[in-house]
Amino acid sequence: MTYSHWIRLQEASCHNCMRCVRACPTNAMTYVHHQPEILEEECILCGRCYAVCPHDAKAVISQLDQVKRWLDEKQEVILSLAPSFAAIWPNLDALEDLLRGRGFSYVEETAVGAAMVSQAFAQLAEQGTMENIITTCCPAINTLIEKEYGELTKYMAPVASPLIVHGRALKKAHPQAKVVFLSPCIAKYKEIQDARFAGAVDACIGMEELIDWIASSHLPQEEETWHSFTNAIARLYPTPGGILSTLPQNTKYNYVNVDGTENVKKLLDAMKEGSLKGYFVEVNACAGSCFGGPLLQHLKHNEWLGQARIRKNVDIARKIQPARADVDVSAEWKPEYVWHSSFSEDEIQAELIAEGKTSPDRIHDCGACGYATCRLKAIAVLEGRADPAICLPMALEQARSLSSVIIDNTPNGIIVLNKDGMVQEMNPSGREMLNLGMVNPTGMPVAAILPDDALLRLVSMTKPGQTENMRVEYPQYRKVIDHAIVKLEDPSYTVIILMDRTGEENQARQLQAMRERTLKITDSVIEEQMRTVQEIASLLGETTAHSKVALTQLKEAIDKKGS
Repeated sequence: MTYSHWIRLQEASCHNCMRCVRACPTNAMTYVHHQPEILEEECILCGRCYAVCPHDAKAVISQLDQVKRWLDEKQEVILSLAPSFAAIWPNLDALEDLLRGRGFSYVEETAVGAAMVSQAFAQLAEQGTMENIITTCCPAINTLIEKEYGELTKYMAPVASPLIVHGRALKKAHPQAKVVFLSPCIAKYKEIQDARFAGAVDACIGMEELIDWIASSHLPQEEETWHSFTNAIARLYPTPGGILSTLPQNTKYNYVNVDGTENVKKLLDAMKEGSLKGYFVEVNACAGSCFGGPLLQHLKHNEWLGQARIRKNVDIARKIQPARADVDVSAEWKPEYVWHSSFSEDEIQAELIAEGKTSPDRIHDCGACGYATCRLKAIAVLEGRADPAICLPMALEQARSLSSVIIDNTPNGIIVLNKDGMVQEMNPSGREMLNLGMVNPTGMPVAAILPDDALLRLVSMTKPGQTENMRVEYPQYRKVIDHAIVKLEDPSYTVIILMDRTGEENQARQLQAMRERTLKITDSVIEEQMRTVQEIASLLGETTAHSKVALTQLKEAIDKKGS
């Protein structure tokens, strides 16, 4: 199975709901072999699959144990603290004290590096030599552009992210230290391993992990104390439009911020078409910028409260001016296109037909499978990255078709009653069974077609989720019918299944009559036999008596002669 090095599937927890497949903005999350998989070469590590999973079926690689080992070994370990921590921890000074108590030799806000990045951005805006400028603070969007919009890398600011710049600054001041980043973002794990930024940062800790690690420690919540530093306005970076808010006004560029990968892709498409020029664009993969980061999504936090805390501790009027930092802030971006298979139109159309997309009205483009159009889904199937059977409209159509076939052809009658006891639906077998072939029973009260008081009482008394059974003989229909009564809770319907037992009942009655006739004949035969026996016995008795007299007389005669 191909899966991301940074995100792991926990198969035992996966419900195959495909929510992650639908959420993936680059279709790197696929569904084959009855489970989701990530095509790592196409994944931008936006973390949407992790954030939207309702079953905790995905886990992010953890480097916390490695960090703990460094601390246990008493190594010099420095923590770069992303400003989005404000969403879950209000007291900066107390948090820094707590982390130093855990063994970190130094804790500093990543915003210090962000300020250096803003200085470089301001310089680029002042120079005005680039047709468009795209911020490069979000590693997920950086990866997206390099993989899917390689021709737009010329618009990417040649500036590293605040994390990398801050890491470089910390390493310059503390060459032997291990630098660890407290991250709201999964893409940062990959960024620190990028060969272009080697040596700047050694490890990442997710904000979820930090909270679990120090949850037992008490931190005063009643007072929000934050120390200040030069260009502290860079704390706004994790807020929507926060990067642009740090820059002075510029007449050469239109400032625009776009967050959410889908929206960013629309912007990039517009740039690709050449319809946008003279724009300085702040881009973020997460809706809500870094406060919407995937490693904050599973925590009970308030991102708006976090924004309010940051704005309370910055001077929005103090913009960051163009300047050259005393640390390397540069980065180089280049296209890294992902190779895709090429298929002919005949192959694509053949696959669409194989999936039942045989006419325009059967091409739904609903996106439920995770692909924006049925055509893109067909291409993905041809590439071996999608299951052709996954199509919600087709599945519903097949289910309805199968249900209709079963209901229309079952020999049992089926009646559906609404909450008022009126007939909602009735299948052909039920109408034939009750001699309603020429009558539309829809809207009729159940008592009109099943006139049995005991049955009607049972129908009204049946509770949701229960099934009751009753046999009724209907003289007017000349039928004996078994009824299975099923009460549904939502929606409030009652289903009555009718099973014609007339033939069985008639057969039972015929057998009973045959038994009775047989018993009667048997009794008559026995009685006749008894009379015959008695008569024979009587005759035998008379004959025996006469024989006895004759033999006695013969004996006496013989005795006399002998004497």
